[in-house]
Amino acid sequence: MKKEKEIDFKSLNEILKTGNILLKLILTFSILAIAVLVLYLLDKTSVLVTLGHIIGILSPLFIGIFLSWLLEPFINYFVKNKVSRKLATLVVYLVLIFLIILIISLIVPEFISQLNELIKKIPDFLTSINTLITNIFKNFSSNNFDTTNMKDNLIESVNKFVNNLSTNNLAVIVDKFSSSIKFLSNIVVGLLIGIYLSLDYTKASKYLRMIVPKRFHDELKILKNSFNTMLRSYISGTLLSCLFVFIFTLIGLLFSGISSPLLFAVFCALTNIIPYFGPYIGGIPVVLFGFAINPVTGLICLVTILIVQFIDGNILNPIIVGKAVSLHPITIMLSLLVFEYFFGIIGMILATPIVATIKIIIIFFNDKYHFMEKITN
Repeated sequence: MKKEKEIDFKSLNEILKTGNILLKLILTFSILAIAVLVLYLLDKTSVLVTLGHIIGILSPLFIGIFLSWLLEPFINYFVKNKVSRKLATLVVYLVLIFLIILIISLIVPEFISQLNELIKKIPDFLTSINTLITNIFKNFSSNNFDTTNMKDNLIESVNKFVNNLSTNNLAVIVDKFSSSIKFLSNIVVGLLIGIYLSLDYTKASKYLRMIVPKRFHDELKILKNSFNTMLRSYISGTLLSCLFVFIFTLIGLLFSGISSPLLFAVFCALTNIIPYFGPYIGGIPVVLFGFAINPVTGLICLVTILIVQFIDGNILNPIIVGKAVSLHPITIMLSLLVFEYFFGIIGMILATPIVATIKIIIIFFNDKYHFMEKITN
């Protein structure tokens, strides 16, 4: 009898654990559903469009706030070593400006040159890729299965995608890099705002504390520390991951003989910011262009992308990025789909840190009020 009771208790515990997991999943999906509903209503009432215009106008302010927050640990390091805050701020921002100028002078001219070269080669690429698709379908065609319609649809889709890319997006990118005075002026104004905010960073923090009632100061400090730890770890980890992808993808593409290797390496590094979907967005065009040149080039490009993404996705990302946000892959993928629908590529880039921030807020209030335990019990 005792053994039967013990078995019953174990089964009951398993059922309760499963029930708790299911309830937590239901709660997670409910929160996501509410977020989707709110975003949908904001989108339909044109609130998101208005917010987008406001953010665009105030972009120098946001750039300044972001820079002052990002560079504060470096400035604070000098201050702790008995360097005046003014001198520390000046040194850190001068180093940042020097790095920006160095990157622009070394990479941007070559980037634009390779981009223009790539646009000129688009017709040849289309011819090669159409031939490649035709040859592939020839090898798989049989009397019992007609692949003509499938082949024609695929060729039409590729042609439409590449033509749209070449006539719209690539031209816009070239224009942005070569003659966007507004973009440069926003960066300059943002730098100036960042310098002023960094000089008075401690005062700005005090002003923020003055807005919040005193009884919430301790809670505000806990939340602020959690946000800072998560966001700094995520940004630094993402930058290191992208740098790794850029360097080793560039090395592999240089050996492959593909045209515009710098352009493709930068593209892979930038799209790598997007979790899960980014490597495909960046890698597929590279492999297609490689095979359009010749099979050996395409194979080297494919192997390069696979090796780099395997190391980044299975070793670097879980260690330096995954620990920062501590989000379940399903949560990340669902948030990417939702944010992409409403905000496009920018939404996919911002989805993970925004959802991680929401998670921190939920955990904070759960630790205080224990509402998850109340729901699951």
